Amino acid sequence: MQETRIQNEEAQRLRDWLLAYSPFRSLSRRELDNLIGATVRLETRAGELLFSEGQSAHYCGVVDSGQVAGVRYTENGDEKFFCTHGPGRLVALTAAFLNGSGYIMSYRATLRSRVFGVPARQLRALAEANGPFASRLLEQTSERLQCSFNQVDFFTASSAEQRVAAFLLQLHEEQGSCEIRLPCRQKQVALMLGVREETVSRVLNDFRREGILAPERSPIGLRDLDFLEQLVGQQYDGLRFGAL
Repeated sequence: MQETRIQNEEAQRLRDWLLAYSPFRSLSRRELDNLIGATVRLETRAGELLFSEGQSAHYCGVVDSGQVAGVRYTENGDEKFFCTHGPGRLVALTAAFLNGSGYIMSYRATLRSRVFGVPARQLRALAEANGPFASRLLEQTSERLQCSFNQVDFFTASSAEQRVAAFLLQLHEEQGSCEIRLPCRQKQVALMLGVREETVSRVLNDFRREGILAPERSPIGLRDLDFLEQLVGQQYDGLRFGAL
């Protein structure tokens, strides 16, 4: 991974990315300028780790191009997928505020990616000095925590069909299309949803046979969104897989 200083045009993009999040709109121009001035550019190849679980959190990330996945590894060495972050998304913000715990998961580039590394120490100092900034960060973190609780609650009472349907609906929302692509291998989707890989295959094939999905395997064509929404029901409200 290459680490270099950001250029002027990159600084403007970073400013735009940050100001899209309400906490950063609480910073003064000087505070934001200083934060951007301390930021570095991290360039990674596809498959390369950006941050490792447990590693000291020197940076939080803002994805400028490419895609970064949040993952953990099982005892058997399998990769457990949590989330993906595309351009404009914040990566590992939580790690800046954990006392010495390091990154809570590993972050791996799934494509050749450019990420702005925002110094975690400086973010923490800003939160200590700027009350509105800290308050909005806490609000945002609380919303993510609520989504995680909703996911746990959903898993205790849902069928495999409901879990797959909810995941497809989330991808539809994120990708803005009725033709969606899985962000990871089907085995990783199964680990994320807490079911077996063959169960995911069976559910997808059943949905194709029933006309809920198009017959093609990739991209996955969503033909009956109403059915998927009715299958999941009100449980989908406030649900977000990989919210942290």
